[in-house]
Amino acid sequence: MPRALPLACGTSRGAYPHTGDYPLYPNTAHSIELNAAVEIPEWKKEIRIMLEEDAYFDGKEVWYINGRQKELLLIPRAQGHLGK
Repeated sequence: MPRALPLACGTSRGAYPHTGDYPLYPNTAHSIELNAAVEIPEWKKEIRIMLEEDAYFDGKEVWYINGRQKELLLIPRAQGHLGK
């Protein structure tokens, strides 16, 4: 039985159990969308950081297609992150 990969459905999963569940089949690629939010009192608002990673599931393990992002890429940024 394939493992389930929870997919974003735009709402809290607690309110809609099993909505967005989809079997994770071997030899498939997926876009993993992550986000975190924190309230910043000085700004009087919530700030959300979003990250998208592409991954490949070979049937046993998940592999990041372009490597896993391990640091923030600030704007403007130096061109060194592209290996140039």
